[in-house]
Amino acid sequence: MSGFNSLWVTERYFHEETLSLLGFLAAATNNINLGVGVINPFTRSPSLIAMGAATLDRLSGGRFILGLGRSDKRLITGILGLDYENSLLKLNHGMIAIREMLRSKSHVIREDLKSINLSVSPVQNSLPIYMAAIGPTAIKLASKEADGVILNTYSPISYIGRALDIINVALDKNDRDPKLFNITCMLPIRLTDEVSDSLINECKYRIARILSEKFVGELLISKLNSTEYLSKLRQFVYDQNMAEIYKMITDDMVDQYYVIGDQTHCVKRINEYIDAGVQSPLLLPRLNDFVNVAEKLNPTVVFGHKH
Repeated sequence: MSGFNSLWVTERYFHEETLSLLGFLAAATNNINLGVGVINPFTRSPSLIAMGAATLDRLSGGRFILGLGRSDKRLITGILGLDYENSLLKLNHGMIAIREMLRSKSHVIREDLKSINLSVSPVQNSLPIYMAAIGPTAIKLASKEADGVILNTYSPISYIGRALDIINVALDKNDRDPKLFNITCMLPIRLTDEVSDSLINECKYRIARILSEKFVGELLISKLNSTEYLSKLRQFVYDQNMAEIYKMITDDMVDQYYVIGDQTHCVKRINEYIDAGVQSPLLLPRLNDFVNVAEKLNPTVVFGHKH
């Protein structure tokens, strides 16, 4: 995942371990910021996350950004067998604990336990912590406690507007300076001069899977009769009825949920997100297209075409 001045690595379970990969990238780069988007306080304890963040910040010379999120109950409980109850509260407690440890403050997990004091400190006096959020409650929490928010991948512009309304109210309520709060969003990129039917159908199926997730569809979609629409879509996804899925997810929806097309069109779409209030677009290409995207959609190109 690449932003305009940063390289972010996603947490892909059962693939390469994320923090190890970031350690390699810290040694292989000199100037670009490095972020993780995102890790959670369930698979890693807050103390382990704080240790990793401080170490990576030192290895990179103060270029690390920590992205935290809740992951997914199906993974955390359904596959890994870990407790996911009160996940947002645990994320909040974890974020506070990590920040205290990174600022060389003692942190006590429980009153009957000794305090935790890290022996290693980050280079940055205040290492940035961003929080992934999609629903109103999580967005409000990020606006209160974090240094930035990572909005959900596959977010159409209409959703960005609704999210920013919540962010601005929450920042004002907590007396926070909007200039010191960074709004990021992951944008799935398909950079191609020929948008084939097979690619469109692939994107349609992915959108259908996203919208069929519990609560996610209700948050992202902006349709009349959305309850009936999502009910039908979820049934088609469950039945793997591809023909009906391809009908329900229109070509226009693909253009809303993806940045897909040639260089000119992708630049235009990225600028639409910037104009909507996304300060740091995080471009999410296929791995085998990473270099092509980095060359053709770099800051010089995007801002050079900005209207």
